[in-house]
Amino acid sequence: MEFNNSKCHILRKAKPSYHNYILHDKSLESLDSAKYLGVTLTSDLRWNSYIANITHKGNRTLGLLRRNLRVDSPSIKSMAYKSLVHPVLEYFSAAWDHYTKDNTYKVEMVQRRAARKETMVLGVNKKKPI
Repeated sequence: MEFNNSKCHILRKAKPSYHNYILHDKSLESLDSAKYLGVTLTSDLRWNSYIANITHKGNRTLGLLRRNLRVDSPSIKSMAYKSLVHPVLEYFSAAWDHYTKDNTYKVEMVQRRAARKETMVLGVNKKKPI
């Protein structure tokens, strides 16, 4: 198996090192953050950038559902939310485990937006014209 040097990076927690890591006669690049299996890892081991990514993706998906899902059935809307938005927000939550109140609040705001009247896909408390 051959490694692709452009996909290999160094992510370091310790103080900056002046060691030059070489793979197949090419130097590896050192980064402050990297995405691995959909999770953004940073050198300071904080989850802020990962939470920003998942909340942005969750809000984008909610907007897509609100614009394109034009059915009155709450069960279909609920299924769309549970299959498209909820897994994005819950992925890797066991690892970051509600690291800070601010990060928890950001994730909860996406969930609240999903339940809010007239802006949510679920249709909870949505007023219908007579």
